[in-house]
Order: sequence, then C-alpha cells, then structure tokens
Amino acid sequence: MELTPEMITLGTELASIAGRKSVEAIFDKIRTVKKKGDKDEIISNLEEIINDLISDKNRLIQISQAYEENLITQKITQEEIDYITNSIIPLLEEFLKQSSQDDSRKIQDGINAIKPILSKEIFNIMQILGFNFKEAIGEPLTELLAAFIRTKINTTERSLEIQMLAQQREVEYLKICQDKKAYNRLMSIYQRNK
Repeated sequence: MELTPEMITLGTELASIAGRKSVEAIFDKIRTVKKKGDKDEIISNLEEIINDLISDKNRLIQISQAYEENLITQKITQEEIDYITNSIIPLLEEFLKQSSQDDSRKIQDGINAIKPILSKEIFNIMQILGFNFKEAIGEPLTELLAAFIRTKINTTERSLEIQMLAQQREVEYLKICQDKKAYNRLMSIYQRNK
C-alpha cells in the first residue's frame, strides 16, 4: 500500500485512539470517577466515557473504511485479471499482423517475453506481495498517452501559427507593393543580397 499523506494521517490517528482508549486507561477513568462518591457526578462521568467510546468507535470505523477504500483502488479484481490476460495477447498479435516484416520479429519476441508475465497466477501472486499494477503500469501509460496527445496538439497549434505568420507576411508584401518608395527600398535590399 502506498503511504500517501492521507494514509499517514489516518495511521497516526489510529495509533492515538488506540493508545488513549486501552482497556486499562478506561478502567482507570472509571475507578477515578467512582472514588468521587457523588452519584449524579458518577453517572455524568460514566455517560461521558461511554459517549467518548462511541465516538472513537465511529472514527475507527471511518479509518478502517478509508484503509479498505485505498486497498480496493489498488487491487485488480479477478474479472479484470481475466479480461487483461484474455485480451492483451490477442491485441498484440493483431498488431503484429499489421506491422512490417522488419518489426514483426522484434514484436513477436516481445510478445513471447510478456506472455508468462500476463498469466492469472502472476497477477495474483504479485498483488498478494503488494505490487500495485494500476500505479506501476496504469499511471505511466496515462502519462505517456497524455504526452503523446500534447505533442499532437502542439504540432497542430504550431502549424496553424506558421500558416498565420505566412499569411501576415503576404499581407505585408502587398502593403509594400502599394507604396512605391517602400517597394524600391525592398528591391534594393534584394539586389544587394544577390
């Protein structure tokens, strides 16, 4: 499990609650309350202890649910494992059929290397050992795809910008052609550079 700041905070709070609410600490409070002797004060203090215990119990339930939620988001279900193992190799082999002959041998070697790793048993063993497939594989793939999309967007934006600049240059040339003095100066510059 990844130790995020949220998980560290939950762990600290869990330790704090467990430390202050041990059985011995609760009995010490009850003994102290009983020694006071006033019946109404004893009842009031015992009710306070009970309310604190109920509040702590509710908070402990919330903490356990947060831990469980964090574990669930990291674990790949058996259905997801089946889908991945049954789908990825056929997809890769289809990709192999569409690639050129030069690439096909390299791709086939890659597929052969990946096949043992993509078995149900390996997925289950790795998860039991704490491997987080979604973080290790999913996040880098997401970042890679996002970077690829950004490059395509930037290329498109840059292409549009170049086209706009070329059009602006043409407009400026037309303005120069309309002004005889500016046109003569431009022609003299071109003739000097030859």
